[in-house]
Amino acid sequence: MKNISRELMMNHPKKLPCKLNILALTLSALMAMPGQAWADNPSSENDLISLSLEELLNMNVTSVMKTSSRLSDAAAAVFVVTNDDIQRTGATSIPEALRIVPGMHVARIDGNKWAVSIRGFNGQFANKLLVLIDGRSVYTPLFAGVWWDQQDTMMEDIERIEVIRGPGASLWGANAVNGVINIITKNAKDTQGTLVSVHAGNERGGAGLRYGAKVGDDAFLKVYGHYSIHDGSPALGSSQDAADLSRQNKLGFRFDKELTAQDKLMLQGDVFSGYSGGVATTLANQSARLTPVFAPPYNSDYSATQESLGYHLLGRWEHALSNDSEMSLQLYWDHQERMLAGFKTTEHLDIFDVDFQHSLSLTDRQKMVWGMGYRRNESEITNGTIIEFYPNKRRDDIFNLFVQDEISLVPEKWKLTLGSKLEHNPNTGFEVQPNARLLWTPNDKHSLWAAVSRAVRTPSWAEQNVSYSARTIPPFASPNVSPFPLLITSQGNPQLESEKMMAYELGWRGLVTPSVSADVALFYFDYDKAGSNAPGAAEMVFSPAPFLRQPTNFTNYALIQSYGAELSLNWQVLENWKLRANYSYAKSDFSLKNTAPAKTIITYENAYPQHQAMLWSMHQLTPKLKLDLNLRYASNVNIEQAPGAYTALDARLAWKPRNNLELALVGRNLLDSGHFEFGRDSFSVQTENPREAYVNVRWEF
Repeated sequence: MKNISRELMMNHPKKLPCKLNILALTLSALMAMPGQAWADNPSSENDLISLSLEELLNMNVTSVMKTSSRLSDAAAAVFVVTNDDIQRTGATSIPEALRIVPGMHVARIDGNKWAVSIRGFNGQFANKLLVLIDGRSVYTPLFAGVWWDQQDTMMEDIERIEVIRGPGASLWGANAVNGVINIITKNAKDTQGTLVSVHAGNERGGAGLRYGAKVGDDAFLKVYGHYSIHDGSPALGSSQDAADLSRQNKLGFRFDKELTAQDKLMLQGDVFSGYSGGVATTLANQSARLTPVFAPPYNSDYSATQESLGYHLLGRWEHALSNDSEMSLQLYWDHQERMLAGFKTTEHLDIFDVDFQHSLSLTDRQKMVWGMGYRRNESEITNGTIIEFYPNKRRDDIFNLFVQDEISLVPEKWKLTLGSKLEHNPNTGFEVQPNARLLWTPNDKHSLWAAVSRAVRTPSWAEQNVSYSARTIPPFASPNVSPFPLLITSQGNPQLESEKMMAYELGWRGLVTPSVSADVALFYFDYDKAGSNAPGAAEMVFSPAPFLRQPTNFTNYALIQSYGAELSLNWQVLENWKLRANYSYAKSDFSLKNTAPAKTIITYENAYPQHQAMLWSMHQLTPKLKLDLNLRYASNVNIEQAPGAYTALDARLAWKPRNNLELALVGRNLLDSGHFEFGRDSFSVQTENPREAYVNVRWEF
């Protein structure tokens, strides 16, 4: 708390003296408002408890077919996190909201870094998961992952999050291997008026403001601003925090207009800046590059503080050709910069993307979606003392074409979906990613589905171009038997190939009784040419002082088979009480090709819990009072300094004195004083998830 107050004082000496003052001023303003204002602005949010289980199964999703379809008709393992879900979890970040998704592992590494993955291979840069926000990919080609601290979206502005567990490559392309997360924000038409949101507690604080207005005939605009801050947390094995305090700022807008009865236009954009603190351990002594000798302590702790800024602009035009045919054109430009102060490294990345899509009905029983697109990824790296890129400038031009055909074999009973995406990139050439999905709906209560898919993950720029000085082993220290220091480096491999995966899935969802629904999914994934690190030949270097350099190269020697099951249950116990339970099992078998050099290791091996479970109670105690209790369990992950299994309990008590005012008290990690959720990862040390409490105020007028 003292660190957060200090940061607020430093950055906002007059306007934001501390989080508690923010909260006190907000509450004072709310209580001073006349009572009539509340009655004139009833809340428009759908309460999760008020929806029947059948209505939940009939929710529309767009991520499976790239067109709207019912969840019950999706031949894929799909889970929808609604806005009400997000609100009831008390989540102030996207990763926190994703904790309720079955078959998904979400672990906090430190105060601003997350490990988020589906069905295996988790880490700070989980590279087999594609994440989109309103159709804009936030998967970075630099490290093949997501900078989660940059995705500081105002949670009240999210309409829903659609999560596909399993490949989505036939529609979304390379890197949609183990899953797709599609975050969809609200239309400006649905966000009229003013919304103020404030949260403050012993570990976190933040505030958001959104204003929406009608600006013409069938034209609507919303603007928003968001600020968040998170305190530092104790590092593993230490009572002192790891300097992982973070803060994020974002300003944005969205404009929606119905041009004609057939045409819609959407424009959106935002600008952000952020600070993510942290410490990286056992990095190679910079004297390897800067002074004439290697000397103790050989390795040092370096600041892993990262500063980020960027902006994006996205436009989408939709045109209805007829009742059963429509097309859309989407363009966006995304610019971001990332500064790693301790490494003296800066990244500049620009992404330009254009995507065209056309859906049409060929016959009464056949619907097709096809499209094409182009993306340009361009970056420039300022090389530092620890991380260097060769070359430090790069541009990739990527072209794609996809088609998906949905065939009704027997109307309202059997449906077959066939499709594929053809993609070309300048590094691995053409990539073909087909899929076949079969859906059987014996009645309006149950559906069974099966799928066979192929997906690829293309190499990141770091895997191809980086030179990273990881650590120095002192003379005569194991495994160094020489009288000279041994510098371990990670070296990019320009010849690295794509990872390839064949997926086999089976699922069922339906109503067991009018008050109980269930969703079951089974999967088997077979990976070829998966990521590994192989030692290269050591070499003697005499300048600036004698030392041995031992490179480890990115390679494709791993063979992996993953399999598992996921179960989700919803039980409407009473009209005002609902229970949701999830359980997932995931197991992977790792091996190496016979051609792999000795001491080759597999990337992200055993970095995923075998068992996960959740029990969530949602109770409408009175018309104005809600209580949510969420119990989560994750078994251990077997990576460096992994903390072991943990169980956590979160609680939220919300009071709605008026239709458009809600005050909530949220408690996190209530079963212990704190726990660790993940092992040490890239440029970071894991920190404790402490017990915490915070108040959230949400006001609409």
